[in-house]
Amino acid sequence: MRARLPLPALAAVTLALALAPPPPAAASGSEPAPPPGAERRPEAALLTLDAAVELVKRRYEARVLRAEEAHEGEEIYYRIRLLAADGRVFDVRVNARTGSLE
Repeated sequence: MRARLPLPALAAVTLALALAPPPPAAASGSEPAPPPGAERRPEAALLTLDAAVELVKRRYEARVLRAEEAHEGEEIYYRIRLLAADGRVFDVRVNARTGSLE
């Protein structure tokens, strides 16, 4: 015969398990692998690609055609191609560390 928990007790146990902190990482000395599709960025990169896209889209009131990450030495830049309302296509470069536009 199986024991049955009353519904409030079952809910409490489920909630406790859901809120419990994850188990500590294995002591293998290596970091866990990032999820598929996740990019590793240096901690010094303060601006994400999405944030850079929003910044230039608002600044230039233009539609974004393409955005990509580029590296020059240790610096990270985002190259963003825009389409202006008058049909002009132009590129903007955003420094990921400082947020400056070029």
